[in-house]
Amino acid sequence: MNWIDTHAHTYEPSQGQESSRVLVERALAAGVCKQIMGGVDMASVEPAMELCRAFPDTVYPTIGLHPTEVRADYVQALDGLYNCLSADAGQKSDRNPHYVAVGEIGMDLYHDKAFFKEQQDAFRTQLHWAKELKLPVVLHVRNAFEEAWHILKGEQDGTLKGVFHCYSGSVEQSARVLDLGFMFGIGGVLTFKNAGLPEVVRNVPLSSLVLETDAPWLAPVPYRGQPNESSYIPVIGHKLAEILGWTPEEIADATTANACRLFGL
Repeated sequence: MNWIDTHAHTYEPSQGQESSRVLVERALAAGVCKQIMGGVDMASVEPAMELCRAFPDTVYPTIGLHPTEVRADYVQALDGLYNCLSADAGQKSDRNPHYVAVGEIGMDLYHDKAFFKEQQDAFRTQLHWAKELKLPVVLHVRNAFEEAWHILKGEQDGTLKGVFHCYSGSVEQSARVLDLGFMFGIGGVLTFKNAGLPEVVRNVPLSSLVLETDAPWLAPVPYRGQPNESSYIPVIGHKLAEILGWTPEEIADATTANACRLFGL
């Protein structure tokens, strides 16, 4: 079986974890054939790219300004990221890794609302990048579904596509996500006791699901509380198979095909 981890931060392992390269190799040994590194700010660009260069055709980067990284200097931060993205778009070759998405971007009002307006502007700006360059978006939305939804609905012109990373919304909200043509990133939370995510996945088509770890965070049971890693993707896939009544092979095939279609892998 071949699996894909559509969202990880392996370039930045937790304290005590093995090196990024060891983690990638262990995932490959577990059948995780491709891994996508989630960008969060300018500082994450080079570490992620370095790992992608070490594993061509296996590890792929995204680029974006995470909503919790939006500060008073966000315009300058966006300028730097866009320069990287536009330069990449103009120098594509088979020899170098290229950004497969704009992300992770979105809105996060969980801890702090001080930069609410700045988050809105940064979100819209990066959605425009995605439309300009015909890239999918990786969305981080936490305690801000209605706020993010309002912006997404206004920007959706039929060309925007992407995934709600680490989806944590309700069944009702998932119907609205589907209406706009977006997919759902399903991770370790699916295995948590009393999680609402199983009910969500029962109510959306398998063609709209991709798997992710968000490593090194949110490790699935039985690794909960430990650093997460891409090699745990099969654990999440087997749980999804159990919930939906499919075989693990069918889940691996479907979610891998979904990821390849969304990110152009």
